[in-house]
Amino acid sequence: MQSYFKYQPSMLLAALVTWCAVAIPSLLALAATSAWAWLPHILLLPLILLVTNESQHSYGYTVRYWLLAVMAILIHSAGFLLLSSVYLIYSVMLIAILAFYLTPMLSYCYILLASLAYLFTQTLFWERPWPWTEAGMFASFHLFSFVVSHRMGQERVAKEQAQLANSQLLATQSLLSQSVSRQERLHLARELHDDVGHQLTSLIVNLDVARRTAEEPQKSQLKQSYTLARETLEKIRTLVSDKRTEQPLDLEAVLTELISHIPRINVSLQFHAHPLLQSLSHAHCILRVCQESITNTLKHSNATQMRIEFSDSDHTQWTMTIADNGNTMQVCRPGNGLQGLQERVTELGGQFDWQNTREGFEVQVHFKEVQHHE
Repeated sequence: MQSYFKYQPSMLLAALVTWCAVAIPSLLALAATSAWAWLPHILLLPLILLVTNESQHSYGYTVRYWLLAVMAILIHSAGFLLLSSVYLIYSVMLIAILAFYLTPMLSYCYILLASLAYLFTQTLFWERPWPWTEAGMFASFHLFSFVVSHRMGQERVAKEQAQLANSQLLATQSLLSQSVSRQERLHLARELHDDVGHQLTSLIVNLDVARRTAEEPQKSQLKQSYTLARETLEKIRTLVSDKRTEQPLDLEAVLTELISHIPRINVSLQFHAHPLLQSLSHAHCILRVCQESITNTLKHSNATQMRIEFSDSDHTQWTMTIADNGNTMQVCRPGNGLQGLQERVTELGGQFDWQNTREGFEVQVHFKEVQHHE
């Protein structure tokens, strides 16, 4: 069952405590006023909970940006209802949240506008002397809150990139190990056939001549050696045939290794074997498509779910679909990553497509012809 609300306990507790610290004394001070004066404080609590919700199933970032704008309006409208500057604690909390939504430049602009709004409200509306000291103090609080939150966001991104790089390295290593094993088996088969096989054949010929011309008791000993040499040659031929048989690539194990270390996103894999996937070039291409798709989802969307599905109607047509639920992505403009994947697939005779869907972003790879195996 999907969870429509998800919070980190520490963040949820901090938000509730901060709201109580500001709202309770403010509501007590506004007890004698009309009920509409309470609205900014009462409405801010559900808004805080909605914009800090980490689940992406119920609403996307477009809604969240509107909620943040409403929060900013309510916060600064509270400055016209009560002379106290305690309401600016809301604003300090808001800038900590904005650090995860806005660029640093836009966040700095908000800090400047919030400070100016406080100055003009206190001076022009409440007719106080210009409160430069208080404005500077709250601006520094805003800046500190933003820097800490922004730094936390950068550390989270760096950690995700490290985990992603590690997962890609392990998956590539797994595929490389299988490829090297194939090459080693083929090399060993060739050495046994070309060197050992030829030498044993020469030895058998010489033993055959010797046993035919030898006298007893050497004749019986040479016959035993001749028989043993022939049996050894047959075993080597059987071994060579076995080594020349292609060891199947286990692409499912490679992809399972890849998705088991992905941060933040829950990736599901539905794998179906196909002759195409025994081609090393095709397997490497599929791995790169999966790696790039996961990287793009982590970098450009806030998806929490991703599925990788393999399907085939017969042995001549095969499709892989990669889809996420990052429904906040804008219209996709192909960059170097997607264009590079398209070139890889096209070189192998396949078709590469991508599109924005209602749920998120989707990539499809189609191959219609079985190529030779490496």
